[in-house]
Amino acid sequence: MEKKAKREKRKVVQSLMRYSFLIIILIGLFNGCKGIPDKNADIALYAGHSCWQESALAFKKMSEWMGHKVRFIDADYINNVGLDSFKILCIPGMNLPQYAQEMSLEGRENIKKFIHDGGGYIGICGGAIFAGEKAIWQGEQLSTDLLGLYKGTSRAPIDEIVPSPAYGMSRVNIVDSSHYITQSEPDSIWIFYYGSPALLPAQDENVAILGRYDVENLPMMLAFEYGHGRVFLSGAHPELEVNSYRDGTAPYDELDDRGSDWELMKKAVLWCLKELD
Repeated sequence: MEKKAKREKRKVVQSLMRYSFLIIILIGLFNGCKGIPDKNADIALYAGHSCWQESALAFKKMSEWMGHKVRFIDADYINNVGLDSFKILCIPGMNLPQYAQEMSLEGRENIKKFIHDGGGYIGICGGAIFAGEKAIWQGEQLSTDLLGLYKGTSRAPIDEIVPSPAYGMSRVNIVDSSHYITQSEPDSIWIFYYGSPALLPAQDENVAILGRYDVENLPMMLAFEYGHGRVFLSGAHPELEVNSYRDGTAPYDELDDRGSDWELMKKAVLWCLKELD
């Protein structure tokens, strides 16, 4: 009975969180769609129709905890305004096929030019898939047009970790302790998993694999340079704080992330900003 009551309470809280998030999104997108650059915002955060609300809100809360100002933008903003006034573009968890329909060829070129000219890109789950060349979902290759920032394929979901469409925690082993982002991380961390991809770069690509899923040793976390810019990709969701309301989302009471992943993400942001190497 107690567990049932907790589940019901969590559902109510999640509904309230989603409602509050939608209000924030509507205000942010109303301002963003006016096309007025926000010179005070470091990070452009995609929060259009196809994004996963909890992922976007958690990333916003996490960025504010780091001391960065975030501006919500949608695909129309990327397509028609561009990203020149920002330092980092983050694309969080999302419905990739829907996002690809919203994003024009000009929008994809705007993103690539932004990164090539020195901007940073952080992709989480669907945003990480979007960065590659090919995407395989449930054994079928998607016809979605991707960015192609690196030669590689993503594969999702990985039912050996958590059978789709369920969610859970995944153990991730840190396999490159020489990189700035992961040099002070423990040997393994636990990250929220929700239909997340494995990120499989081609062997000849100059891509650092920072972390691998404990299951099947599949690559989960990548970092690399693209032109003058930098790219950080995470298959799973380090922005979400399980069992904590500080990320603005309802906690998943039955899960335990065994610590916060925000310090790791802070280093990823600093690395993308080229403030620390």
